[in-house]
Amino acid sequence: MSAFTKSLKELRVHFCQTSPASNGIRQFVASNYTAVKAANPNLPILIREAKGAEAKIFARFEHGQEKKIVLDGLSAKEIEAKLATLVM
Repeated sequence: MSAFTKSLKELRVHFCQTSPASNGIRQFVASNYTAVKAANPNLPILIREAKGAEAKIFARFEHGQEKKIVLDGLSAKEIEAKLATLVM
């Protein structure tokens, strides 16, 4: 995974620890967090797990602009592609 756009100020990842709909995001975080953080060392990446939470990623950009993508039921590969369109 490469560096994200410089205008990205924060990335928040929300998902359920047990829901089958969050399997893809759990797998993505487990296998890609280290690479994403290494490519973006100064970017705050917040991981939030909550029972029953919908799998989604929030990206906060300059001037307080936020974008959100819902990831319920997607595979880790599909999540990687959606994340790239959100933050590149």
